[in-house]
Amino acid sequence: MKIKSLFLATLLSVASFSVSAETVNLNKADAAALDYYLSGVGEVRSKEIVKYRDEHKKFKSIEEVKDVKGIGEVIYNKIKSSLSLTSGVVSAPAKAIKKESTNKSDTSKKTTETKASKLPSK
Repeated sequence: MKIKSLFLATLLSVASFSVSAETVNLNKADAAALDYYLSGVGEVRSKEIVKYRDEHKKFKSIEEVKDVKGIGEVIYNKIKSSLSLTSGVVSAPAKAIKKESTNKSDTSKKTTETKASKLPSK
């Protein structure tokens, strides 16, 4: 029993490490890659990073990401070791992008169903 628990804990730590171990190219990565690979950076912050980069041409230093709305010292300290200005991944795996778009359509469907169920019956 103890060996199974140890094995499971090791497996889970390796699985979570494999996602965050990727270096992300801050100057080329799309919002989906930033969201997928950077811990603490969700959909909104990843879009803000891309928006900032588009407005300022490119990042001149990794630390400049702190100028992005929603990226403070805490988030920066979490992600700085996963960022590069010249190399790294630029897009999320297709499987992750497909899953994200599926979840969004499910959410809007549920919202529509919820709104319909609140309408008064005739």
